[in-house]
Amino acid sequence: MNVRSLAQNSPPIKPFDTKSISKGKLVAFDAEFVSVQEEDSILTGDGSKIVIRDTRYALARISVIDCETREPILDDYVLPREPVADYLTRFSGIVAQDLDPARTTHNLISTRCAYLKLRYLLEQGVLFLGHGLRKDFAIVNLAVPPTQILDTVEIFHQPKQRYISLRFLANHVLGRDMQQDIHDSVEDAMAAFELYDIAVQWKKAGEFDRKLQELYMLGNSTEWKLRGNVAKN
Repeated sequence: MNVRSLAQNSPPIKPFDTKSISKGKLVAFDAEFVSVQEEDSILTGDGSKIVIRDTRYALARISVIDCETREPILDDYVLPREPVADYLTRFSGIVAQDLDPARTTHNLISTRCAYLKLRYLLEQGVLFLGHGLRKDFAIVNLAVPPTQILDTVEIFHQPKQRYISLRFLANHVLGRDMQQDIHDSVEDAMAAFELYDIAVQWKKAGEFDRKLQELYMLGNSTEWKLRGNVAKN
């Protein structure tokens, strides 16, 4: 199917090459979000906080990488249905221009179009690989069976221990510091794939449990700080 970008004067575009999509195909996925409703809270007399209204998020970007070719299958910016309250640029990498049909330089699509693209991938039986996918799919409102999810936040996790951030894993497993300023969903998706690939290698070599234990020991000893970075995750 062809869809039209919401960006002004943009020609129809193909969402992705559907011929490359098949059951069991491994794709790396990440999404970025903006806030469409900020938290509203009050402080009580004893200083505790009561939340009257929770923050609500909306999808703002989706990136899907073909793990075989390491090339993007799709990388779309998404126009929320509601006005944006906060672009969360530090965390999302999204700025106002990205979601403005008159000014954006990206492929900008509707929320429904983004949902349909992801649902198509789901229905074709792809395996979604990423880091912390449960929250992403919950906000997208896409029910993905556990059999179609490979989540590095779960793979690199010991029972009754904290979950390890993608940035910490990239720093200490991949040997690079990512997202020093802002997030990028393509970079996040690729990092998740590289981490998964390393986990597979460690398991084949019988080293995974030891390596994971070493990561937890390192994290606990450094208070989960990044190499060469004084800020915590």
